[in-house]
Amino acid sequence: MRYKREAGDSWGVKRGGPSARFGIKIISWELGAKKWSLKPGHKEARAEATSPLQEESSDSLYEVGVWNPEVTLSLEGTLNLEDILYLGDPGNLDEALYVEETEMPEETLYIEEARPPDEALYVEEPVKPEETVCVEPAEPGKTTNPEQVIYGGETAQSEEKPNLEESLRAGPSPSTEGSLSIEDLELLEGRFQQCVQAVAQLEEERDQLIHELVLLREPALQEVQQVHQDILAAYKLHAQAELERDGLREDIRLVKQKLFKVTKECVAYQYQLECRRQDVAQFAELREVLTARAAQLSEELAQLRDAYQRQKEQLRQQLEAPPSQRDGHFLQESRRLSTQFENLMAESRQGLEEEYEPQLLRLLERKEAAAKALQKTQAEIQEMKEALRPLQAEARQLHLQNRNLEDQITLMRQKRDEEVQQYREQLEEMEERQRQLRSAVQLQQQKNKEMEQLRINLAEELSAYKGCLETYGRICN
Repeated sequence: MRYKREAGDSWGVKRGGPSARFGIKIISWELGAKKWSLKPGHKEARAEATSPLQEESSDSLYEVGVWNPEVTLSLEGTLNLEDILYLGDPGNLDEALYVEETEMPEETLYIEEARPPDEALYVEEPVKPEETVCVEPAEPGKTTNPEQVIYGGETAQSEEKPNLEESLRAGPSPSTEGSLSIEDLELLEGRFQQCVQAVAQLEEERDQLIHELVLLREPALQEVQQVHQDILAAYKLHAQAELERDGLREDIRLVKQKLFKVTKECVAYQYQLECRRQDVAQFAELREVLTARAAQLSEELAQLRDAYQRQKEQLRQQLEAPPSQRDGHFLQESRRLSTQFENLMAESRQGLEEEYEPQLLRLLERKEAAAKALQKTQAEIQEMKEALRPLQAEARQLHLQNRNLEDQITLMRQKRDEEVQQYREQLEEMEERQRQLRSAVQLQQQKNKEMEQLRINLAEELSAYKGCLETYGRICN
C-alpha cells in the first residue's frame, strides 16, 4: 500500500501487490456547489445537493477497505535524513505501505471502486488545492484498469455492508442517487474516522521508527564521519608528500643546474688560466728580448760616452796648448763636432724614447693587467682548491676503495694460485695413479697372455695325451 499525505491535510492511498488486491469505494463532493456525481458503469448521473444535511455530510470522506496488519510498511518523510524504513513480517513480503509527503499544485478527489464491467461508481468534486485525496494503483507487473484506480481491500474480501453495496450497485436511476441515506453517510463517516485514526497511528509509528532509525544510524554516521576524516587526513598527507617530492625534485634540479654551471665556470677558468700562463710565458720571453736589447743599447751608450770623454780630453789638451791660427780652426771644428755629437745624442735618445717608450708603457700595462689577472687567477685557484677538497676527499676514499679492491684481488689471486697448485698436485697424483694403473693393466695383460699361453700348452698336452690314450686303447684292443 502506498499512502501519500499532501500539503493541507490531503491524503492519497495506494495499495498493490502480486498476491492481494483491494477495492475502495470513493466518494467526492464539492462544498461550494453542493454537487454530487454518481457514475455506474459507463453512464453518468449528477444531482444537485442543496440541503443542510448534505452540507454537513460533505465535510467527511469515507473509504471502505481492509487493513492487513501483516503488510510490510515503508514510511518516508521529507526529512534531511533521506531515509526509507521498511518494516514488516517476514512471512508476507509481497505487500508494502509507502508513505511520503509531497506537494501538489492542484488536487482533485477521484474515488472509484473495482466493480463489474457493467457497473461503476464515480463521485467527483473539485476541491481546494490544499485539500486533496489521491488514490492510485501501484501493482508491479500488471496493467491496471482505468476504472480501478485504488484497491483498498482484497478482491476476495470486502468489508462493505451488504446494504451499502446493493445501494451503490443499484444502477444509474435517480432512485439510486437518493438511496444514500443519512445512516449510510454516517457509516461512511465512521469508516473514514477509523481510517484517519489508523493513519494517525501510522504517523506516530512512522515518527517512532524514524527516531529509532536515527538512533541506530548515529553510530554508523559517526564511524563514517571518522573514516571520512581519516581519508581527508590521508589525502592531506598524500598531498604534502607530493608537495615535498616536487620540492625535492626542484631542489635536485637546481643543484644539478648549479653543479653544471660551476663545472662550466671551472672549465672556463681553467681555459683562462692556461691562456694567462701562455701570456706570462710570452711576457717572459719578450722581457728577456727587451732586457737583451736594453743591455745592447747600454753598451753602445757606454761606448759613445767613452769616445766622447776621449774627444773631450783631447780638446781640453788642445785648449790648454798655446793658441795659434791652426788651433783656432781646430777649436771651431771641435765645437762643431761637439754640437753635432750632442744633436746626435739628443736625436738618438729621442728616437730611442719614441721607439721604446710606447712598448714600455704597453709592457707596464700588460704587466699590471697580468698582475691583476694573476691575483684573480690565484683567487680562482684558491676557490677551485677549496672546491676540490671534497673531490680530493672522495678521491682518497676511492683510492682506499681501490686499495681494498686490489687487496681483495690479491687475496683472490693467492687463493686462485693455491687452488691451482692444489689442482696441479691432484692432477699429478691422478697422473701417478694413472701410471700405476697402466703398469698394473700391463702386468695383468702380461699375466693374461701367460695364462693364455699356458692354456694353449695345456690344450696341446691334453690333445697329445688323448692321442696317446687312443693309441693305447687301440693297442690294448
